[in-house]
Amino acid sequence: MHKWMLTWNLQNLFSGLYLHVIFLFGSVCVVYSDCTPEQLSAIMNCSKHERHNRNYDYMEGGDVRIRQLFSRTQWFLTIDDYGNITGTQDPTNCYSILEIRTVSEGGILAIKGVKSQYYISMNKAGQLQGKRIYNENCNFKEVFLENYFNAYSSVKRTKNGKEMFIALSQKGRPMRGKKTRREHIASHFIPMKCREEERRVD
Repeated sequence: MHKWMLTWNLQNLFSGLYLHVIFLFGSVCVVYSDCTPEQLSAIMNCSKHERHNRNYDYMEGGDVRIRQLFSRTQWFLTIDDYGNITGTQDPTNCYSILEIRTVSEGGILAIKGVKSQYYISMNKAGQLQGKRIYNENCNFKEVFLENYFNAYSSVKRTKNGKEMFIALSQKGRPMRGKKTRREHIASHFIPMKCREEERRVD
């Protein structure tokens, strides 16, 4: 009697486990069928901890735009291989192609040169610098102006409570943040889409 009950219980147990496994497998198939190839690739590689560092993990979730920032002073913003930030009037300059990535709500973003891989940052003195490693000094707030231009103010850096902006002078040189104002044309930019041939930065 005991042997029969044990056999019966084991059969029920294995039957239940089999159905449970089938259900889980079906659920996983449904989830994976809704994924794009890129999402599937990310899922398959998520266990490789060496693939991402902490900074990249923080940055990878945001919206990304590839743009050129054209100043109202008639210069394209560039970041070269040494982290120097300046302006060029050559629209095909590969250092003017920028990755603008949203890092948090409220229009907070980071701007990085696609070719140089340097982020734009602002130091305590209000100077614009290129940084290889992303940090909080690289955060800027995108401000939409009434004249259809945008301005980019440092999230961390202020001067006597006043915002400090990314700005290019009439000569295409980066301006110190403490000399910038929201209403100055040097602080006004238009994010321009890049043509396909301009995206080639190799």
